[in-house]
Amino acid sequence: MPGPIREYPLDRCDLFLARCKSRSKAIKVFATGDSWLAAPGGWWRGSSVVNLLNDDDWVRSIDPAHPGFNVLSIAKVGFEMKQMPGDHDLVALDYVRSEFARQQRPFAFDAFMVSGGGNDFIPKIQTYVGGGDGDARIDDAALDAIFEQVANRWSALLARLVPGGAPVLTNGYGPIIPTLEPGSTWLPLLGIGPWVGPWLLQHCGLDAVHARAIVDEVMNRFNARVSALPGVAYFDLRPVVAAMPASFWHDEIHFTAAGWERVAQRWMEELDARVGRTPQVGAASLRGLRMPALAGAGAAKKAAASRKAAAKPARGRGRRPR
Repeated sequence: MPGPIREYPLDRCDLFLARCKSRSKAIKVFATGDSWLAAPGGWWRGSSVVNLLNDDDWVRSIDPAHPGFNVLSIAKVGFEMKQMPGDHDLVALDYVRSEFARQQRPFAFDAFMVSGGGNDFIPKIQTYVGGGDGDARIDDAALDAIFEQVANRWSALLARLVPGGAPVLTNGYGPIIPTLEPGSTWLPLLGIGPWVGPWLLQHCGLDAVHARAIVDEVMNRFNARVSALPGVAYFDLRPVVAAMPASFWHDEIHFTAAGWERVAQRWMEELDARVGRTPQVGAASLRGLRMPALAGAGAAKKAAASRKAAAKPARGRGRRPR
């Protein structure tokens, strides 16, 4: 008779350990981070990146010969990088390692997934972008200070993750499409976002193209900073995101089910490469997700128009998951 279900995150540890026994060849991954790993999280339809990677049927629909993934995740919607090194849920990492040590069995994660930093600066745009009357400018010192704090937290998190040689992968963020429209949730009065559109489009009075140029510059600086972090295997998700049609967007920074699948495929490709596995089937479709460089102003205008970026006032009330 099975024992009682334990509280989070030990319940996830138990599932991970059970999968280690039943699927010993699966790629073992520990994940922490924010909504780009954890959303939709039940707030709207679709499966998260972690859930898709843990779904054997989904993985094998891309590569039938794939051994699958076994991802133990403590990622949370709205999580900030500054919270991650001291997260109590990192007990999951210690618990799994101690269980194998107790059984005197060798164990090591094959890779780590981290998506972090976006919530530290995206919702706080008013602290580093000033302006009005159709103009806006980035406060370099204020933005650099935020990025410096993110980098310091990364160092602390790496110290917790890396007793061993497994790669620590992280994704780039962006692009963002500033809008006044929140994304919908299953609660009629609770919307997701917007975070940057109200400040840039209303307070600063920018048009959609200039608002997009500001956020593109901010995201470029963030990605450049994270890609240079020592001990981090960075990969750029911006080409994948930039190629998504309007129907794949849920809000300013999140996606519908189809969009999350594209993000998960890119993670799958990168994890396979980092652990030395070459996809045997579906490589062409995965390569197809590597799109050209980010779209320029013309594409930004088209995307903004298709999503009616500034056409309507915001619906829904209250703060939403990020």
